[in-house]
Amino acid sequence: MHRRRYTINNLLLDEHPLQVLPTLAAIIGLNQSIILQQVHYWLKIKEKGKQDYIDGHYWVYNSYKQWQEQFPFWHRNTIQRAFSDLEKKGLLISGNYNQAGFDKTKWYTIDYSMLNKVISSHQNSVSITPNRCDGVHQNSVSNTIEYTENTTKTSVLKGATPKRSTPSTPFDWSILEKQIIGACNRANAEDPQPYIDIIEYYYQAYMNAFNEEHPRLSSKAMDSVISAIQCGTDLIEDDLLNIDMYRAMIDKHFQTQYKNCDYSICHFMTEGVRNNRFYETCY
Repeated sequence: MHRRRYTINNLLLDEHPLQVLPTLAAIIGLNQSIILQQVHYWLKIKEKGKQDYIDGHYWVYNSYKQWQEQFPFWHRNTIQRAFSDLEKKGLLISGNYNQAGFDKTKWYTIDYSMLNKVISSHQNSVSITPNRCDGVHQNSVSNTIEYTENTTKTSVLKGATPKRSTPSTPFDWSILEKQIIGACNRANAEDPQPYIDIIEYYYQAYMNAFNEEHPRLSSKAMDSVISAIQCGTDLIEDDLLNIDMYRAMIDKHFQTQYKNCDYSICHFMTEGVRNNRFYETCY
């Protein structure tokens, strides 16, 4: 089957602001794609007006207060995190071309070359065999939790899908909780309870769907899960994890059976899969 190839031209719009395409949101995150689209929009305005062309780039500048006026549905911290994430990924380049030395307003332009690389890398990864999570259901050891999700064919889960007999002894939630707390301490998370709520909810949903315990994770794998939750800027509001949204996304994840999909929490917490569930839940 022919696979559509995506480029900057069909993933970024030159017209009305606050529009975003789902494909770009799945690649870099929903909040980040909205921010990037808005910056792209203003850069096109600057280009048409031949304004603020410096060092080979057109630039747009606003204070965070001014950006918040364009995104009134977001807290300032959410906007700052999205901009910071885009800078870390190399998709946004920042500068300071203010005439007044005391003016710290950031100027932004998009590194379209880097964006092309990110898009190409995402498309190439679709055909790569997914890595396995570090748990008891695998023979080899993996230091990454990057996965590929195949959603070509889907079917609704009808009740439990048993893979083996129900364990004769009840699941010991206290052991899981201690493991989560340990990982939170290593990650300097102030309050482990939201992480416990999210991970335990996922484990319970897994058990309900497959009639078996979730594969046990090594300390390194649990550290990766905690880190992924901390990096999910779309799901943090006012420095608090959006537990209700996570639960809705987890429910959505188990409502559909994806072909060749690993249903471990490590898979769910990868950026691409989680962004897909976030978009599906919101829209």
